[in-house]
Amino acid sequence: MSKLSEEDVKLFYKLMHALLYYANKRFNIIKNVSTKEEFFRRDIEDTVPLRDKMYKNPYVFDDFAKDNPENFNKEELDIILSWKKFKQGEFFLVKHTKDYSVFYNEKEKKAYGILGILDSFEEMFGSHAPILMRIVLLPFKEKITYEGIFMPYNIHFGGGIRKSMKLEVDEAIQKYGIICSLNTSPEQKSISDEEMLRFYMASESSIERYWKKINSLKTKSKELEAIYHQELARHSARAIKKNLKTNGIKGYFAVLGESVVAGAASNKKLDDALVDIIPQDKVRWLYRFKI
Repeated sequence: MSKLSEEDVKLFYKLMHALLYYANKRFNIIKNVSTKEEFFRRDIEDTVPLRDKMYKNPYVFDDFAKDNPENFNKEELDIILSWKKFKQGEFFLVKHTKDYSVFYNEKEKKAYGILGILDSFEEMFGSHAPILMRIVLLPFKEKITYEGIFMPYNIHFGGGIRKSMKLEVDEAIQKYGIICSLNTSPEQKSISDEEMLRFYMASESSIERYWKKINSLKTKSKELEAIYHQELARHSARAIKKNLKTNGIKGYFAVLGESVVAGAASNKKLDDALVDIIPQDKVRWLYRFKI
């Protein structure tokens, strides 16, 4: 489920409303309110300056927990204290999964899995993505949600930008995964050079984007050099395979660069053919397929 449960929705608003009312008494941003009822009759837009003030002065979370004006229990106070780990800024809503919506922070180069509150982000925005918005992310019971309001920008992104962003988000996920908790600092995953090279060469557009990184990796070892050539041949093989199938050709084939260098009726016969025509140090450069 990509939004909070009904029970957690009630708890979230109970805590957030108490904190906002407390913060307003402290900072006196929303004037002429003396009761909670008066405070929450105001439009939610009126609370934006208050929220900004609160996040600029996060000591208010500690003060609330110390004063505990609502007699909250320890679990409830711990949730409010955890909100000191909020993340505020501009995020791109980039996609939805069944468990959360994925938000990407361009400055951090990290992707976060975010739960909606009453409604999931997919319910609110459908398939429209990417969407740039200003939002505050909050930890909540080892998950991440948001503070209850956000401000989307009315910006349309063209196909080139969307493609570039997808590659950037995919790289962030490759390195850090999708971050689903703010209670610990995300660490970069241990990824081998081979994994990164294959990732950078996953598509023609990614090869174009990461060409400098690919060139740097492929020269580090003979194994990486072979993977580089395998991946180039794999991309070439797509069109070759399609053309062969269209012409009714079947068998086992080996591709080097952009060319089929051998074909045979069986895998064993292909092996035998390759011995005679491919230098031994180039065998690992081949991409093989069957039709």
